[in-house]
Amino acid sequence: MADHTPGYVAALAAALVQAHAAALYTAEHGTNQIGVAIKAHPGLRTWNGDFLRLGHLPKTPFAVEINAILRDDLHVELAHHEHVHIDPGIQQWVFCAADTDGAVPITIAVTRQHDPGET
Repeated sequence: MADHTPGYVAALAAALVQAHAAALYTAEHGTNQIGVAIKAHPGLRTWNGDFLRLGHLPKTPFAVEINAILRDDLHVELAHHEHVHIDPGIQQWVFCAADTDGAVPITIAVTRQHDPGET
């Protein structure tokens, strides 16, 4: 096994950073973006009926932000962190482990409609 010189380690780290940056760019600007951008709220996207932003953001402020723009009959049930990547077999974004090649961190706000019986 070859020695891992500082130059080798630096080159590997640079390649990983570039791959991460490319995955983030693809998620937001590429031909197969994750979800749909909400033009009135820069950086906010919808995907599978939920709101998301790229990156792992503080969950509570994100939930408050989403609650502020929702219709009165909806509210944020849960905000959480996930990772997604493009599945090469189906060319769609799917949930994945954080260490998966091309993984992109996202923060999701899952919404639900108020139950008419709730007070």
